[in-house]
Amino acid sequence: MLDVFEKKVLAGLKSCGVELYSVSSKSPLGIAVSGGADSVSLLISLASIFDSSFLRVITVNHGIRSEEESGGDAAFVKELCKKYCIKCYVETIGHGKITELAKNSSASVESVARELRYKAFESFIKNENIIALCLAHNQNDQCETLLMRFLQGSGTEGLGGIEHVRGKYIRPLLEISRFEIEHYLSQKKQSWRTDATNSDTNYLRNRIRNVLVPVLNENFLGWQKSVLLGAKKSRLDEKYLMDEMEKLPADLRLCNDSEPVQRCSIDRKSFYKMHPALQRRVFFESLNKIGFGSRFPYRVFEQVISWKEAKLGNISFEDVRVSLDSESLVIELSDDSKISKNENLCIESGFCFVLKNETDSFELENLAVRVQKSSDNQHLILSIAEIGCVADVISFPVALPLIVRNPLPGDEIQTARGNFKSLSDVFNDWKIPKNQRDKILVVENLSSGAENFIKAALAFHLGFKNWIVE
Repeated sequence: MLDVFEKKVLAGLKSCGVELYSVSSKSPLGIAVSGGADSVSLLISLASIFDSSFLRVITVNHGIRSEEESGGDAAFVKELCKKYCIKCYVETIGHGKITELAKNSSASVESVARELRYKAFESFIKNENIIALCLAHNQNDQCETLLMRFLQGSGTEGLGGIEHVRGKYIRPLLEISRFEIEHYLSQKKQSWRTDATNSDTNYLRNRIRNVLVPVLNENFLGWQKSVLLGAKKSRLDEKYLMDEMEKLPADLRLCNDSEPVQRCSIDRKSFYKMHPALQRRVFFESLNKIGFGSRFPYRVFEQVISWKEAKLGNISFEDVRVSLDSESLVIELSDDSKISKNENLCIESGFCFVLKNETDSFELENLAVRVQKSSDNQHLILSIAEIGCVADVISFPVALPLIVRNPLPGDEIQTARGNFKSLSDVFNDWKIPKNQRDKILVVENLSSGAENFIKAALAFHLGFKNWIVE
């Protein structure tokens, strides 16, 4: 007979779409078990619900901690499975492999570990014909995730929290608290393993769990219920928006087919007629489609939205280039790593435009900036003009690629004597008010070797001087 906890787990399974009759020895239920309290409680409760031949367990030794710790976890899980007569599969990742991969790829250890763990899960699901793989995320994990995403500035797609079902992955413990889990294990007189890295506050989740949550518990009684209720509302809002996305015409969702692409082209008129909430989803869907896996700054997306009335637009971040012409908004991958490295620096501070081709151009407030051939066709020039004011045009020779951006702390420009002077000192000499300095155009030449070279600082459009390096 099932106890209260096990009945809640069964209800969680049903809410994830798993019915008892669908699980069998030929279509077993998988359980991912780390050895921690959550996954141990999941294993034991499912062993009470199902025949042991209907269950399969996978545990992953990530090789991040010492072999004594991570190997000990795997051995603990194997012994537990042996006790309940459940088949157990151990995936072992070479010691230090994840750390090395993270270092070489500039990704976090957590993200690399997750990627390799899910690769192991996918193989396990396929090889064992798993009907669904149970993951042990619980209600506390849900609250911590929602706090994390709030602090990271997520929209409704993130503030809905962890999903109960994602493909073959299900989470039957999401409505069960960590207190209930530990109480259940205590009743069963069952021990569990504790990961020493759970106390490492270098990880955001651990800082939330060990620092923020205790403060909330002490000062904001019932905050968990409010956060979880907010997540339900966000999921409803997100479902509505996704339903609206499905209604969009084909010219806005050219990246919907399954195969990844290098380039997405979206009809300009249709895109700028949409509500910004849908624009954002179409834009970020396209980023996913071209395989861009990093975080894309919302500030850059806002710049794209501001192009609604512009004739042309051009901006880059990391290896993504976004451009606008009279017909289309184009989102594509670029492999220019040198440009990527430098535009990351300026994109966080304000505007940043990358000019790579002889026909590139953009508009910024009342300025039109473009690259063109000189009158003698011998070299390229950068032409900056005040829109609607033919007389005020600045042009000077350049070499591509260029970044046109706002000034940044530490910027220096070359003087006629060949030494360098701080741009902040130049602006002080020109008596430019500090509240106008972020509108000055800095032109940075990226083709002059390893060190970047500021070609110009332009303030004519503000009624001040220009400094152009000959």
